[in-house]
Amino acid sequence: MTTFLGRHDEVDDHLISLIGHGADVRIVRAGTDKRSVLEEFAHALGLPPWFGHNWDALVDALRELSTDEGRHLQLVWDHTHELRDRDPETYATVVDILEQVADERDDLGLTVIDR
Repeated sequence: MTTFLGRHDEVDDHLISLIGHGADVRIVRAGTDKRSVLEEFAHALGLPPWFGHNWDALVDALRELSTDEGRHLQLVWDHTHELRDRDPETYATVVDILEQVADERDDLGLTVIDR
């Protein structure tokens, strides 16, 4: 399930609730273009050296992303507003990728924050 939040939503309350329910919350800043988006994912998630900084590699890396002790993983893609406005194609591609991987994994939730 994907949760979309805007800049006027109670983002902090949402994150606190996720953590309170025991989720392994990982926050990734959106970036401003394809290159910076892929760099942000690699850095924030500590993706492996084989990560190829392309869409297929992102799908593969997200499929293999693990958590400690089998906890539920909650991926939060934050500050998407600028990317959505500047590069809507990249924004849509990332949302599609995130939702595809979340649909494949029972242990992965997704929050997209547009602020």
